[in-house]
Amino acid sequence: MDSSVSGPGRGFTFVGGALAIAGLAVALTLFVRQFTPQLWLLCAAAALCVALVACNALPIRGLRMRRSGRAAEAVFLDLPIVAPLFLIDGAAGPTAAALALAAGFGIAAVVRRGSAPTDIARHGVLRTLVALAFIPPLLHVDPMFAANTPGALLAFAGTLAIVTAVFVFGISACTSSAMYHIGITRVWQRLARDPRTWIVGASNVLWAAAVGDPVAAGHFALAAVMWAPVIGTSILLRTIDEQTAELHRLSLVRDAVQAMLGDRDPLPQINAILATLRVPSPGETVTVLAATSSRVELWRTVTLLGPALSPAGDEMRRRLLVRMKFSGTASITLHDRYYVAYAFAAQLERGDLNGALIVHRRHDRPLSGEQIAQFTNAARELAPLLGDMRSIAAAQNAATIDGLTALYNRAATLERLDAMLAEMAIPDRGAVLLLDIDHFKTVNDQLGHAAGDDCLRRIGHIIKSTIRSGDTPGRIGGEEFLIVMPGASRDVAMTVGERLRLAVSLGGMRYANGDPVTASIGAAAANVGETGESLMARADRALYEAKHQGRNRIVEDVEETA
Repeated sequence: MDSSVSGPGRGFTFVGGALAIAGLAVALTLFVRQFTPQLWLLCAAAALCVALVACNALPIRGLRMRRSGRAAEAVFLDLPIVAPLFLIDGAAGPTAAALALAAGFGIAAVVRRGSAPTDIARHGVLRTLVALAFIPPLLHVDPMFAANTPGALLAFAGTLAIVTAVFVFGISACTSSAMYHIGITRVWQRLARDPRTWIVGASNVLWAAAVGDPVAAGHFALAAVMWAPVIGTSILLRTIDEQTAELHRLSLVRDAVQAMLGDRDPLPQINAILATLRVPSPGETVTVLAATSSRVELWRTVTLLGPALSPAGDEMRRRLLVRMKFSGTASITLHDRYYVAYAFAAQLERGDLNGALIVHRRHDRPLSGEQIAQFTNAARELAPLLGDMRSIAAAQNAATIDGLTALYNRAATLERLDAMLAEMAIPDRGAVLLLDIDHFKTVNDQLGHAAGDDCLRRIGHIIKSTIRSGDTPGRIGGEEFLIVMPGASRDVAMTVGERLRLAVSLGGMRYANGDPVTASIGAAAANVGETGESLMARADRALYEAKHQGRNRIVEDVEETA
């Protein structure tokens, strides 16, 4: 997010605004005597309507401006309000149109402080300058289409269609391309593919011609009433656009969550989300984290864009998150001799902290004040996304995770078992361990169910910390656990199983008589083409044999491979 991206837009707005104000001052000085009280009222009503329309301005679909959620790019909604003013006799018409545009877009830029004020003001400047450009041709010539006839109004509509196409595909598209460093061809393609450009554009031209009839006849009150549907249309289009964007956002979030839960890379979906919020910049590392735990070091990294961080950068990120969580501020900054790092809170209006956006830069390349404001806005926009991801992950975990032991539940474990067997080929290996706590009923009967639940939780923790990283542990019954071991041979399964048996016996859990709690384990290596039911039956048979031999041991099912 280099400042050069936003600099030209602001500079253009200031310079163009100065020219527009100067042009308006000259025009009003020359032609103010032609303004009747009715025309002043009409200008005021037009400015108010333009402001309401500009507050509901739309971005180009598919090129939603990163720094803001709204820009006045796609649909020329103010056309039916301003264009009919040109039918007023003399140069007072374009002067009134320029005045209404300047005042209306100026009001909208002030009202929409948090939503693209520079973009809205820029379009007001463009439209004002275009309106002023019509004054010289009309200084000594009456308006060409002022005659109140069907042919004249049809010609007026045709002229408006040409002017609108030139403005949208020429002036507006070119300035958008320059401001946001987007190829002009891409902007044209997006505009051409957006049905709003043609449907709403044609409707605006026709409605402008219809409003032009009472304006040319001097019925200003009727013209002002006819502007009401334009305002309603702008509000409706904005509502539809926001709902469409929200559905797209939810789709991206769900795809990203599904990718994370399936151990796949969610980066494409997250990149698409970030692309709607900010202009990417080289030379920085951006990390998006979801607040999935009360401990910030356990927050889940959703994505990391840019170069990998050094250990110093990782430690600085942890310190940033701790300070941000307990300070409650929207942004935190830290410096060292390697990095200048920023943490931006992904925080809802109620104060809920759903995650954070962390930016690392070289210590000699700090963010500017405007860039900090842009990242703050991006983090605020990310807050509902991270909240959705956390909620979806929690809901899906509830369907797959055993609430007591935090291991997979029976259905999820057996699903992993079937997946392992379906992917096995002749050179591959796979095995299962079936673990049962010895004399668990006596723990519940003699020490109580609370002690039994604590025993299950501790056994679950021991299993997770003892097995291999690629193994899947699950609780499939009351005190029965299954460990699915992709790629494991008989020897590996027996080694891990013996280590697990020993860890349980040394885990510090005791029966009522003081003896250590133990577990029996049945091991079975999978054969190619074997079903989950048969492999489970073999492991259960081995477990029964371990119980029969005196418990607290591991027994392997030795059925020959097919």
